[in-house]
Amino acid sequence: MSIVDDAIAQDVRTYAAQVRAALADLGPEHVDDLTDGLEANLADALADDGRAHRGSLVDEFGAPGAYAAELRTAAGLAPALGGARPESRFRAALLAPWRAARDAERTTLARLRATRWFPHVEELLVELRPAWWVLRGWTLAHLLLQVVGGETYAFWLPSTSGGWVLLLLAVVASAQWGRGRWRTGPRWHRVLRVVNGALAFAAVVLLLTLPQVHRSDAAAAQTWVETTPQDGVLVAGEYASNLFVYDAEGNPVDGAQVFDQDGRPVTTEPYAGDIWMQQEFWPDGADAPLIHVGVPGVNGQSRWNVFPLHTLPRDLWEDAETAPDPAEPDVRRQLVTATWPFAAAAPVTPWTTETVAPTPRPSPGTPEEPATEAPAAGAADSGLPGASDAPATDAPVPAP
Repeated sequence: MSIVDDAIAQDVRTYAAQVRAALADLGPEHVDDLTDGLEANLADALADDGRAHRGSLVDEFGAPGAYAAELRTAAGLAPALGGARPESRFRAALLAPWRAARDAERTTLARLRATRWFPHVEELLVELRPAWWVLRGWTLAHLLLQVVGGETYAFWLPSTSGGWVLLLLAVVASAQWGRGRWRTGPRWHRVLRVVNGALAFAAVVLLLTLPQVHRSDAAAAQTWVETTPQDGVLVAGEYASNLFVYDAEGNPVDGAQVFDQDGRPVTTEPYAGDIWMQQEFWPDGADAPLIHVGVPGVNGQSRWNVFPLHTLPRDLWEDAETAPDPAEPDVRRQLVTATWPFAAAAPVTPWTTETVAPTPRPSPGTPEEPATEAPAAGAADSGLPGASDAPATDAPVPAP
């Protein structure tokens, strides 16, 4: 540091000390609030090439007492009455840690400014203050929207028009505050300093956590959950609850078994047999809900691909530990048969008009017997072999 820089630093310290002395009647706490950053502002004023007088601090700002009076007026305080107001011991002890931290901050800042590299860093930080004002407003809007429920999830930018309005107002308020356009008293000045520190901490937390939150949301959105396809028959986008089969002449076919192309039974009940999961039905005039029941099959197992499905009152399962057996007479009397959609369907002409009996296939391990025809009556009477005894193919011709 040069001799000129030392002289300027000494002038700044002297002028600031005289200003604080002129404000001594307000008490140390008020003095600290009014003169926070005073040395930095004075040094910046002397370093400004565009200043009007290019003289000393007294030439630029007037006497220290006059400058102190301007600070009082800007803060809305009464002029000095003369004589410092004594401070109680309790107040001094309560504010001692705060004042010690302030003194340590000033000492550290003075040492940094005495180095060659820090003034350039400080100059860069001063130039970046508008960016901090925007970040501070964004943080304030983010916290307010989270509190009032305007945004459900963490965000970089709001998703609602109200959120955008609040963000714009918060950024403008932060910028006006940073530019010093709003004058506040010492008490509000302290509150705003606390708010500024809290917003700085919240901004760091949001900048560190938001990327991780958005990555987690993106990963959750791209996760595919493989589930077992649900059984059922879709008709016009809705699951059919029952099926009704009619023959080619349009007559109802009760007890028709339905299978798919692979021989698997077709069912309309995805929770067939699970009384607690099956769908309930309330037909018109019914006193209690009804549920579908399967048709007893081989070994007493219920078959759910036999249509139409009939129903039983749901109350039968409330008083029994096991499912009621539809084959029992008492249960069968309560069986509600399905109502057909119409008595007869329109007849159709099937592609095959003749009923062709399927050719039986021999079971494995059984030799296939050749097919024979009954001999003619004349052949039987004469003892001659019938036509079926003739060889199936012509006799081979000997080679010449």
